Amino acid sequence: MQKDMHFYGVYCLCRAAGINEETANIIAYSSQFVDDALGDGTIIFKKEKSAILPTMTSHKPLDLKNAFEEDQWRVWVAFHFLPGDNKDAKNFTKRMICEKNSKTADAILEHALVHKKKNIGPYLCGITAHVFADTFAHYGFIGKSTSLNRVKDNSIHTFEKNSSTKIRNQKRKVGFIKRLMSSLAETIPMGHGAVATFPDKPYLKWEYKYEKGRRKKVERTNSEDFLEACEQLHRYFKQFVMNNPGKGDIQKAVEWNSISAEIKSILEQEGEKKLRIKKWKEAISYNMLFNASDKDKKIGYDERTWKITKQEKKNLRKAEIEKTHHYLFYEAARKHRNYVLRSLLPKHGLILA
Repeated sequence: MQKDMHFYGVYCLCRAAGINEETANIIAYSSQFVDDALGDGTIIFKKEKSAILPTMTSHKPLDLKNAFEEDQWRVWVAFHFLPGDNKDAKNFTKRMICEKNSKTADAILEHALVHKKKNIGPYLCGITAHVFADTFAHYGFIGKSTSLNRVKDNSIHTFEKNSSTKIRNQKRKVGFIKRLMSSLAETIPMGHGAVATFPDKPYLKWEYKYEKGRRKKVERTNSEDFLEACEQLHRYFKQFVMNNPGKGDIQKAVEWNSISAEIKSILEQEGEKKLRIKKWKEAISYNMLFNASDKDKKIGYDERTWKITKQEKKNLRKAEIEKTHHYLFYEAARKHRNYVLRSLLPKHGLILA
């Protein structure tokens, strides 16, 4: 998924679940920041003579670090391609295939809810929302370099309602396939690199075939998968705000059935990311999903907002540092990653030590 869903969609679902503006903003920022926390290296604070070691949650697609097995586990498996652990899988690699709404995905939600009243609660909620939502976009692929991620080049087809959009997408697909042959995605078959961003576009209806290990043609209607994710996230956010003082009011939650049709319409909007974001913002402005405040109508995402500035590196004290979004996000990311790699996957027998 992309910013239209990870930030704007998550924000709307939080507000529709009764979460207040400030908390919804933190959750939505954390959700999107997972894709933007590329790792800035150690952050040293001069006055404190101490540092923050960031918990990297993403890499750029062509970053050579994608080839490192440890980074695949710590970044892609933990934050973007949560293993589904299908018990019918015949080998370890197939157990690693991401599956939407799996038992492992349910478990990370439960883990986040245990910590919802802590300082990192909203940040952990947002990070987990990102990972959970990605299972509805990234299912069928694995967050490690494996030949099971390879897709037959001539098998990728899209089916748009708008003919002009279909033509543009087909041209992009041809260009993409040509670039793919000489790209890192061909050398390192990681995640859904073989199908570019097709799984992340909410409006796409498409199909493809894997090169090996799975013979059947895969047909996907992203809007249906994304709508299912939205319903589950709405339920999750209601659990977050329940009995959680200062985070909102469960009595203000909107019933899913009253907003599902509007969300479906937003998800089916064909077009680039800016247009899709515009649809979410219009839904806010016209109170289509919840009763919007002036703050709601002004929301926007800028990854630089959570970056530590040079002045902050120079002047902040420990007590101030520990209150920054930057610090709290990385604390939450570390807790999530440790839970996935040191507790959840070992519990499922995917990691033995």
